Amino acid sequence: MRAHQDDLLPTERGAAHRRVLAIALPAILANSSAPLIGLVDTWAIGHLPGAVHLAAVGLGGVIFTFVFWAFGFLRMGTTGLVAQAYGAGRLGELERTVIRSSALALLLGLLLLLLQAPLLQAALTLMAPPAAVADLTQDYYDIRIWAAPATLLVYSLTGVLFGLGRTGPVLYLQLFLNLLNGALNLVFVIGLDLGVAGVAWGTLIAQWLAAALGLWLVLRCPECATLWARLRDARCWQVAQYQSLLMLNGFIFLRTVLLMVALSLLMREAADYGETGMAITHVLNQYLLLISLGLDGFAHAAEAQTGAAWGDARLQTFRRWVRLTGLWALFASLIYALGFWYGGNTITGWLTDLPAVRSGAAELMPLIAALPLVAVWCYHFDGVYIGATAAGAMFGTMLLAFLIYLLVLTPLQERWGLVGLWSALLVFMAARGLAQALWYPRLLQGLARKESHHSPAR
Repeated sequence: MRAHQDDLLPTERGAAHRRVLAIALPAILANSSAPLIGLVDTWAIGHLPGAVHLAAVGLGGVIFTFVFWAFGFLRMGTTGLVAQAYGAGRLGELERTVIRSSALALLLGLLLLLLQAPLLQAALTLMAPPAAVADLTQDYYDIRIWAAPATLLVYSLTGVLFGLGRTGPVLYLQLFLNLLNGALNLVFVIGLDLGVAGVAWGTLIAQWLAAALGLWLVLRCPECATLWARLRDARCWQVAQYQSLLMLNGFIFLRTVLLMVALSLLMREAADYGETGMAITHVLNQYLLLISLGLDGFAHAAEAQTGAAWGDARLQTFRRWVRLTGLWALFASLIYALGFWYGGNTITGWLTDLPAVRSGAAELMPLIAALPLVAVWCYHFDGVYIGATAAGAMFGTMLLAFLIYLLVLTPLQERWGLVGLWSALLVFMAARGLAQALWYPRLLQGLARKESHHSPAR
């Protein structure tokens, strides 16, 4: 039976805005909990003597961000496919998508465990940290890598919940994961004096418990009421279906790799400025995460709502949700910009008592304040493109922006040092948003063709 899109996409403007906020606000709280706990970790490590511990946790975080987020298609692709199946009323296909995505997540997690040694060697070769930082980073990595299957499964399950527009359960899951992670890290680092290894143990335990909770939350959704029985559906396990899933998400994978290489270059280039430069960049990376995951809340609203409209082939509904979610994303970016302009240095002072790190972060704070205003459109259009499962367009626009980033990175850094390094990041974000905006009319043309073919069946 076709989902009732008029119920989900009310024409009355106030109700539409409330629908956006009902999805976005829990998503913002859920997303922002991760970097907030990262700030707790930074606080715990930042008060140990010397910058080496902070640099090691920062480098280890970048490595796992790169490794795990390279598989972000498990979340993004699942969200788009689930939203479209839900919008079209195809609940059987929705459940099959859940099973395929979860099975793929566990398989890829096991593959990461098998490849853990060469992955670490490649990362350290690429990042080229000082020897003391590399040793502590290896201690961190050797523990946390065992959370890989659980981490990827959480990605998949979160994608299901986002695709259904159920950001309340996403909030419960992320708060559980990150509050438990933060509490365990405080116990292990401050209470048991385990240092960098304590942060890794806290993350490992929290990820596996969160995976169990995420599975329970998905099973409670009415749309997944027959999920266990669906395991016996032969169509869930057909190799051809997994090939299609991988092909669809292959572009998202490549797009995510480019994004993570771009972000990893921040820490790699910051290594030229020693442990202090890496520590400054680690602190600012926490702010970057806080901004991006907050703005992603409205992108998640766009994913769910535009995905349902795309699945039901409704062009005007699709455009309406693009406009409304974009308006709220712009408002949120203003809030973030004002917050960091007036309070960023105060936050840095809470995080570390190292004078060189504080002063270096203060010099870069105007760029952090400008970041949400520059980056808001690339985050917003990411949500739109995921809802449309426009994976090829996501990769193409990211590739163009990445090439521009490489062109400006060295000249800006040579002229202005760390300021130039972070200025190049702003250029990268602006190029992403502009490229996506220029491609957007092609999405509308594709949906218009789909609507015209779909109309007789209404």
